Amino acid sequence: MSFSGALWAFAVLYVVWKASALVRGRANTLAAIAGPAKEHWLTGNFHRIFKDGLQYNLHLFRRYGSVIKVHGMLGVEQLLVYDPLALQHILVKDADAFEETDMFIETNKLLFGDGLISTLGQQHRKQRKLLNPVFSLANLRAVLPRIQPIANELVDRLRSGLPQDGGAVEMDLLPWLRMGTIEYVGRGILGIDFNCLDPAKASDYVNAISTVQHVAIRALLLRPFVPWVVRHLSLYWRNMLVDWSPFPALRELREMARLMDKAARQMFLSKKAEVENAGHDPEGSTTDLMSIMIRANSSTEDNARLSEDELVGQINTFALAGQETTTSALARLLWVLAQEPPAQTRLRSEVREAKITHARAIGMNESEWQRVSLPYDVLIGLPYLDAVVRETLRLYPSTNMMYRVATKDATLPLHRPIRSSTGEELSTVYVPKGTNVIISILGANRNTHVWGPDANEWRPERWLAPASESDNAENRAPRDLDFGDESVMSATLGPDASSESKNVRYPGVFGSMMTFLGGSRACLGFKFAEMEIKQILATLISTMHFDLPSAVDGQGERKEVYWRIDGLQVPVVRPPHGDLRTAQAPFDIRLVKDEDFLL
Repeated sequence: MSFSGALWAFAVLYVVWKASALVRGRANTLAAIAGPAKEHWLTGNFHRIFKDGLQYNLHLFRRYGSVIKVHGMLGVEQLLVYDPLALQHILVKDADAFEETDMFIETNKLLFGDGLISTLGQQHRKQRKLLNPVFSLANLRAVLPRIQPIANELVDRLRSGLPQDGGAVEMDLLPWLRMGTIEYVGRGILGIDFNCLDPAKASDYVNAISTVQHVAIRALLLRPFVPWVVRHLSLYWRNMLVDWSPFPALRELREMARLMDKAARQMFLSKKAEVENAGHDPEGSTTDLMSIMIRANSSTEDNARLSEDELVGQINTFALAGQETTTSALARLLWVLAQEPPAQTRLRSEVREAKITHARAIGMNESEWQRVSLPYDVLIGLPYLDAVVRETLRLYPSTNMMYRVATKDATLPLHRPIRSSTGEELSTVYVPKGTNVIISILGANRNTHVWGPDANEWRPERWLAPASESDNAENRAPRDLDFGDESVMSATLGPDASSESKNVRYPGVFGSMMTFLGGSRACLGFKFAEMEIKQILATLISTMHFDLPSAVDGQGERKEVYWRIDGLQVPVVRPPHGDLRTAQAPFDIRLVKDEDFLL
């Protein structure tokens, strides 16, 4: 064994030994909570839950209920939770007692800097206080016309590869959707044109931000060791450890982090100079959200102002968060609509009607309706588009789980009692300090006691009930919530934990579902994401028809898309046409015909 290999082996064994001592000291602290047996001494159940674990997670929900004991790395006992009352306490009422894990914070800080996903406590609250108004509806309305051309350009790129006679062509849409969402972040949030949709102009920064998550997955099992390394080793020795590492992914991540930091600083300085040159002239002020953030930061009090490092960190945070989950959501939406032709036809017809109506209002020729850009309120308010997007994001959240760690002993009340490991009924769960808690977004979004017996079915009609009926329908969600609106969240769930299930709502900011989380660490840009998803989908569906791949190979088999869960839901292709690892989203695409609309 080489010296570097021996050093790495020693370092890993030392950290494992220290962690094992911690595990032994905390053994059986969750003995009363039922759950599956530990399957592996190193990975526990972690590999089953996190790595391609849709069916395994659904099995756990059915067997154990809304609070489940599972085993993480080295067999550490953890809680997997999706009970609505428990999540309200974790995310809202007792949020200070359930923080992001050190692993999450330190890894994000190394990769992306001091942005929202890398900070805790007062620093995080200060950042959100400045950034919340940036994503106001007024600002989103102003940004929308700036980003509509991106969707049009995406359509033009795809149309150029389609025959004009209406024939279908198989295309992998995933690269196009990914580049489109990065461009949305660039122009809409950062005020920068990345030219992502022109393959010849792709930058190193775009390549890094679009692949960093996939590289990080390859180093997933090393993430638990990151906090210890950061706390105990200097930058010099951390770099030496990476240089000597037998894991190439670590060196790739280091180079990506350096590249992203350098590029983000250049973007920030350029945007800052642009804002300063524009001065206070409203006509000279740009409307991208980064410019709004810089102006707001410069005009705030010194003790509330963000540092340059924090502002630079937001650039990488927005670029990452704004494209991975949105790309997955768009691919999933098209995949669902390809399997639901009546829904695709109904959606396309609704969009056409809205565009024709708006064309008349602005004096535009109705025959050019496909190029009409819908105003923000019209786009967001289309009922069936809204229902399709919400139902897909509910049933297929791009991210299935998030972690928290108990910073002190806590007791979680439950909306519905669970059975303990000995068969007793538990209405509360004691959570010792240091316990990792997995917030199951998937479990919350498919909870039959909240969404109804058809919670595992894709049924957009659940969002279309008349207002007079929605208050009495158990599978209807309330309005979207504002950040930090704890009184609304509490009232939504109901003050009485024993109230009827039909009155229970999760503390999510988007339609009561947990896709964008809730509380003080909810997704800040969820309204931007909603606007982007609806605009891209409405533009694509107006012009093109989507089917699943239809070509048959020599054995009579078609290409089959499979959704793998590795932190994100990622579309891959099953063998023999794919390797179940390479992300791709093939569709049969053709130009729309008259028959693709409702009569």
